[in-house]
Amino acid sequence: MIKNLKLAFLNIHMNIKNAKELKISFIISILGMILNNISFLILWYYFGKSVGIINGWEPTDIFGLYGISGASYGIIMAFFAGIIQIPTYISSGIFDKYLTSPKSILMKVSTSKVSTSAIGDLIYGIICFTIFAIIQKLSIFKILLSLYLVILSSIIFYSFFLVAMSISFYLMDGENVSSGLTNIFVSNSLYHGGAFTGILRFVFIFIIPSLLLGTIPVEIIKTLSLSKFIIITICTIIWLYFSIKFFYKSLKKYNSNSLFGFGN
Repeated sequence: MIKNLKLAFLNIHMNIKNAKELKISFIISILGMILNNISFLILWYYFGKSVGIINGWEPTDIFGLYGISGASYGIIMAFFAGIIQIPTYISSGIFDKYLTSPKSILMKVSTSKVSTSAIGDLIYGIICFTIFAIIQKLSIFKILLSLYLVILSSIIFYSFFLVAMSISFYLMDGENVSSGLTNIFVSNSLYHGGAFTGILRFVFIFIIPSLLLGTIPVEIIKTLSLSKFIIITICTIIWLYFSIKFFYKSLKKYNSNSLFGFGN
């Protein structure tokens, strides 16, 4: 386990170091993503201002939503962007080189790539949450709780993406299916939290866990809801366990198919 973590940190360090070699491109990609995200923030903030409080959601809660979801997205995509390359690795046959590695296959694949633009998402998320914390006058306890929820949201994000990308092991053109699933997942995590009610809320918590990225964490921070805290904790454990199991089970499908030229 420790060796795998050291390998992960080494891969991440080398990937970031390589990305920083192109300094102008590195900076532009970060700033570009921050500016892009600001446009969505403005849209939903003024939507909230125009319609008022929706199911307990105030306009300023959007800062919390984008703070937690942005930070979660930034952490995973900045340092573990290799998971979104799984369909490409499969179709191109690049995945073969990971099968011969004595180290953790999943760890090596996950840390095989970094996204510099996602560092912009991470910075943006930190800025948004700082504004939210100031507006809400969060206590030290709630700030520590928020850090815990960011970790859970990051794990949920990683787990769902891993499952979606692992579907490509079963399909010749799995990249489109994987991309469609992740787009649905990410898009709904960025919508106004008060807009989800009834069956729609159930679906996007327990089936496609978009609301666990930002909406539920913000509601927990504001209300200190124990039931929602338990739900997001249990869901995180289940999704992480299932995603890892599903990945390695799907990996066996690649082994058998590669004998017949699939992925070459």
